[in-house]
Amino acid sequence: MVDSILRPVALPPGLIGQPAPCDLFDVRGTLLLREGVEISPLMIAGYGERRLYCRATQAMRVSDAEPLKVLRDIGNALAMLDELLVGGQPVSADDFVSLATETYKTWMLDPDACIGFARMEQYDRPSVCHAVLAALFAAELAAAHGFSRQESITLIGAALTMNLGSLRLHDRMFAHAGQPDTEAREAIDAHPELAAQLLEKLGSLPETWLTAVRQHHEAFDGSGYPSGLSRTGISLHARMVRVADVLAARLRERKRRGPLFWSLHQARDPQRLLQHVFGPDLERLDHILARLLMGRLGSFPPGSVVRLSNGEMGIISRRSAEADGTPREVLAFLDTKGRPQHVPRPRRIGPRDCRIQGYAHDDQPRLPPYDWQSIWGYQRAPEAAKLM
Repeated sequence: MVDSILRPVALPPGLIGQPAPCDLFDVRGTLLLREGVEISPLMIAGYGERRLYCRATQAMRVSDAEPLKVLRDIGNALAMLDELLVGGQPVSADDFVSLATETYKTWMLDPDACIGFARMEQYDRPSVCHAVLAALFAAELAAAHGFSRQESITLIGAALTMNLGSLRLHDRMFAHAGQPDTEAREAIDAHPELAAQLLEKLGSLPETWLTAVRQHHEAFDGSGYPSGLSRTGISLHARMVRVADVLAARLRERKRRGPLFWSLHQARDPQRLLQHVFGPDLERLDHILARLLMGRLGSFPPGSVVRLSNGEMGIISRRSAEADGTPREVLAFLDTKGRPQHVPRPRRIGPRDCRIQGYAHDDQPRLPPYDWQSIWGYQRAPEAAKLM
């Protein structure tokens, strides 16, 4: 079962002319090159944006990269830097540039695994989980918009730091069911400017980064804060961060913010899906950017939990390469009695196989602990293994 899980790999140029260390596949799981066959220059240079995949059990033969472990480290580093800044301790602009750069590099290694894992895994703090997922969505928007590497890093950095200095406040609000009181409301309204001022004091950060942080709660219809800007009066980077911010909140904070799930009927209608996922917020967002991001992620974004016709609970690990966006395969992680599968079991989706009966995001807060890294073929960290 584990051998059927594929991971993307980047072949180093030094392997040209050498025997392939493992079988290599395309995104659909089609075998491209067998283990032991000589790797031609075209195999490495000819794929560009297209990714090569290998069996997860053989990935270490090519690379020792562990992007999901790094993603947790990024979250921990963000929390630490925030605490240092709030405590008046010395922090440099380079610290945040390095964090944004590391996030970009990690996303580049395996975007589907990063997004899916960030949706499922519970870090120590909800505010950190949210910032990391928003940064990954910002990376997707940057790629869709054709941003350069440096522009992408700047946008990711703005998403990571949009709530800087207020992470504790966001942690409290995550657990708060009702409307914020007057003091909390004032702090919420002030947090974009607070984050921008903290970053400005560090010096040498791009102005587009600072502006995106300052304006990330401005609304397309002029109803946002702190300045009531509208449409193109809001910077492109800020509009992008806002879309990423809202979608991250929608897909993680299901108990407090709808929608809890969307139907298969809506999934087959891009406009209805867009309306349902963003809800009333869509009127306050740049529609083009919202549509662009959902188009990148597809109807079944990585980390989507679904109910299967055989009674199992499954998860979508990777975006579909099919024209209709329907996954060819789902990984079942809960059996028909709701018990965790020790190893995720592939289930083919088709008329003669399993069918996806519906989304199950309303069930996600009640899911038992699970080794989510295994869904994407990565090893669980030793400290996480002790907790299971």
